[in-house]
Amino acid sequence: MRRCKADHPPVGKAQAVGTDWLKPLLYGAAIFALLLCAKAFGAYITMATEFSVTVKPEGLALVVTAENRGDVPAHAVQFEVIIHDRVHTGPVVETLGQDKKTSAEFTLADEARMPGRYPVVIKTYYKDASGHRFTALTVGFYDYRSILKPTVSISGQATRIPVDGKGQITFVLRNDGQTEQKIDLALFIPNELSASHERTVVEIGPQQETTVVYDIENYSALTNSNYPVSLVGQYEDAGSHFSVTGSAVIRISKDVKPAVKPVWVWVLMGGLIPGVMVFLKLKKATA
Repeated sequence: MRRCKADHPPVGKAQAVGTDWLKPLLYGAAIFALLLCAKAFGAYITMATEFSVTVKPEGLALVVTAENRGDVPAHAVQFEVIIHDRVHTGPVVETLGQDKKTSAEFTLADEARMPGRYPVVIKTYYKDASGHRFTALTVGFYDYRSILKPTVSISGQATRIPVDGKGQITFVLRNDGQTEQKIDLALFIPNELSASHERTVVEIGPQQETTVVYDIENYSALTNSNYPVSLVGQYEDAGSHFSVTGSAVIRISKDVKPAVKPVWVWVLMGGLIPGVMVFLKLKKATA
């Protein structure tokens, strides 16, 4: 949520130097700033999602919980779980009020074939009062039969994308181990964005790193919003399964051409330039 503060100009000081013509302009500027503030000070929804996985003989018991930490209700809340490349969806909650929680339980087949760590990806879908769709992305892991430390790491770099255009996001993969690794990569992004490709395979030698770049296009993301994305890597080594992830944030910025000034700039210039000319004329006449 963006907060805006409208500072009233020092009208009294302006009057003290004989510039009464500034008074209506300054009041107008203050009112205009308050209008901008009222527009920027909007309601928001923040969806916090967490999950727990219990490995049982009959499979996986997955519990997903989301809390609306915003100041307005969320609508059509639904979980989508991606695990072992399979997609599972939960029931739709019509309305989730402020500071309210909702949960869903999933009983899934455990398709792990070797000990290690496996990724769990959750997309929490919801809408605001106007019907605009949002996606909250959560990525985590569960351990099967053993807890292993990976030798591969992934780090992402934040980037900006114009609201009506495209951009790129970069991830750096590093192998700190002593053997070459073949990494199966999957990029997970909110549904408001689209990627040139989401699955790829890279090979990294020991004590080396490589860079992976994805082309991202805005589909329905909102201006001045931040959208987390995650790159998940999986590989096998010495009879064990490893999973790693790296996250980054995509900022949706307003694409403003340098030559075009906002309307409020022209409004203020239209009032200030004639006022300055009158002030100079009055000063010259009294000299």
